[in-house]
Amino acid sequence: MHRLRAIFAGIVRSMPRALVALVLSGLPGASLAAQTWQSQVDYTKLQQRLGSSLPTGAGGVISQVEAGLGSSAAYYVDASSPEFDGSQDPTNTPVTFTDGSFMASKGVSGHATNTVGARMYGDTESLAPGANNVVLYEANHWLSNIVRYSSSMPPDAQNYRVQNHSWVGTLATGDPPPQPFVEHPNNVKVLQRFDYMVETANGGQGMTAVVGLNNSTNPIPYLLSHSYNAIGVGKTDGFHSSGLTLSPPTASYGPGRSKPDIVAPLSSTSAATAAVSSAATLLYDAVEGTADASNNEVIKSMLLAGATKNEFPTWSRTAAQPLDDTYGAGELNIYNSYLIQLGGRHAGTTNAPTSAAPSYGWDYQDHKSSPSTGDIFYNFEVPAGSTAQELSVALSWNAEVTDADAGTGFAPSHSLQNLDLRFYDSNGTFMGSLLDQSTSAVDNVEHLYFTDLAAGTYTLKVSNAAGWDYGLAWRTKTQFNLFSGDFNGDGAVDGADFLTWQRNLGTLLGATASEGDADGDGDVDAEDLGVWRAGIIAAPPAAVAGLVGVPEPATGLLAAAGLGALFLGARRVRGGNRRDSFRR
Repeated sequence: MHRLRAIFAGIVRSMPRALVALVLSGLPGASLAAQTWQSQVDYTKLQQRLGSSLPTGAGGVISQVEAGLGSSAAYYVDASSPEFDGSQDPTNTPVTFTDGSFMASKGVSGHATNTVGARMYGDTESLAPGANNVVLYEANHWLSNIVRYSSSMPPDAQNYRVQNHSWVGTLATGDPPPQPFVEHPNNVKVLQRFDYMVETANGGQGMTAVVGLNNSTNPIPYLLSHSYNAIGVGKTDGFHSSGLTLSPPTASYGPGRSKPDIVAPLSSTSAATAAVSSAATLLYDAVEGTADASNNEVIKSMLLAGATKNEFPTWSRTAAQPLDDTYGAGELNIYNSYLIQLGGRHAGTTNAPTSAAPSYGWDYQDHKSSPSTGDIFYNFEVPAGSTAQELSVALSWNAEVTDADAGTGFAPSHSLQNLDLRFYDSNGTFMGSLLDQSTSAVDNVEHLYFTDLAAGTYTLKVSNAAGWDYGLAWRTKTQFNLFSGDFNGDGAVDGADFLTWQRNLGTLLGATASEGDADGDGDVDAEDLGVWRAGIIAAPPAAVAGLVGVPEPATGLLAAAGLGALFLGARRVRGGNRRDSFRR
């Protein structure tokens, strides 16, 4: 053992300093820095792995609707804050604010500035520091003059990529003022018009609207958490309104649906909602130019399928209830959602599939003009010698709100298709046995989640899509049953294997064992180096000695981060488009 330690020390002395940091990182005694909310949702990990290719949320316009606070009903953002003045922006560009309500003179709001704006598009506190075009509204003005709930005129178009609503309320009246979960017919008018705006924005691609729940265990507020087409957000600690949308004795809007859709690790629902809006803004930048990926149903599915459950020992779902009562699809994870878009589109088929879907991916299907479309199928393969630690699938579609007024007015009427998900074991026989299903009769999301899925062929079936459109997203986290750092298969773990790992470090999807993927998760990263390191320590001294004098990598840029360094120069990416620079 002493001889091995001496040899290892010699190897370390012979390595460039950056490689020393890489090899030593993750050894006993290494510690992790205190986590920010960005690191908790794996944004820091994404930064480390993408480097200058990281999407910044640039392009397009986003929107923030704020409830006026204080005696002046202030709702505006303080543009002089370092979060927005360009001093810390990726391209030194300040945020351009547009006052959609024409009342900025009412003053700036700390809630709008620090709690929401900084987390949604701030230069250091958000996931979208390059989002620099923001339209602001005051909530009451927005309800009366944009939604126009009390008018017979149609609502104004809201052609934004993302719109954030970190407020709750009701249009019910009384003395004392009613709680925001008290129903009123005007609330239904708002929700119908809001869902219409979400569905029809951007020429029919839709807008990702993100709405907050209450900060306590009060019932779910009607505005705007009862929306079908928005994403309802809670907190990771579970201290928020949750459960099923309400069934009042008078007018109602979609009772019995699961809320929230997703949670985020912040201390208020306002901030958590802004965090999810920020993640959606990053995804819009990432998918820009990819046909159909900007449909809001796809973005919503990417966020829900990417969410993690390991934070919640009690997380559960049933066939009739697709999301957990408290945590929805789980905690926001932008790294997983980014990999889903990177995996690319894989179209389902109306016949038995002839090829398997990639481990991460998405699809958009539009059958609005096809009333006779049948079931749509997707095959998944868990490779031999592997186990799928997780398979997460999310299906989203919008409620359709139509104008029943044949004249110049606007009389909204909503309808909802009942789509279903079923998952089959297709080993030996196509759709041989049903393993699980998500078949809610009231929700407009379906969700399946598996752990420890054995090697084999599986089939996902989407039913009842005729006459409708939907977004589907999935991620499969596989793992080899036996880890190995012998990447070239010569029976020895040695310097040649290290060089293989080094050459392919930074591959995010589709890597094989022969390319440095030691654990079978499809990427090449510090965890694979850890497997190689364990093999080296267990190897005979002669094999270890072969590492002395490892040459400087040609790319020359390796940096220690977390449990290991990640390659920040040229990188190999599979399953999606390569991005090599910031985009504005």
